[in-house]
Amino acid sequence: MAIQKVSEEIKLPWKEGEGNIVITPGPNWGASASSDVANEGLDREQTVVFRTTNSGVQASVSTTISQIGKRQAFAVAEGRFLLSDGSTFNVIKKEFA
Repeated sequence: MAIQKVSEEIKLPWKEGEGNIVITPGPNWGASASSDVANEGLDREQTVVFRTTNSGVQASVSTTISQIGKRQAFAVAEGRFLLSDGSTFNVIKKEFA
């Protein structure tokens, strides 16, 4: 049985926020991960698991994809400033102002 290399991009939706994680095949069986949108929210990360079956043997590898967001939770002396729905009040990070 010959091993086939994936030659097309794979798009996986982010569990939080907008857009997709884009997995792009590269040289020497490598791959790169990116996002197809800028992250206007808080920093986010998501674990992606790749599975394969070769000659009846299952194998998998997982990796965590991180994307920096343009916002951070507003902090006060007691911790994060929470809204009535339990979410945080988010402000633009200094480097994006």
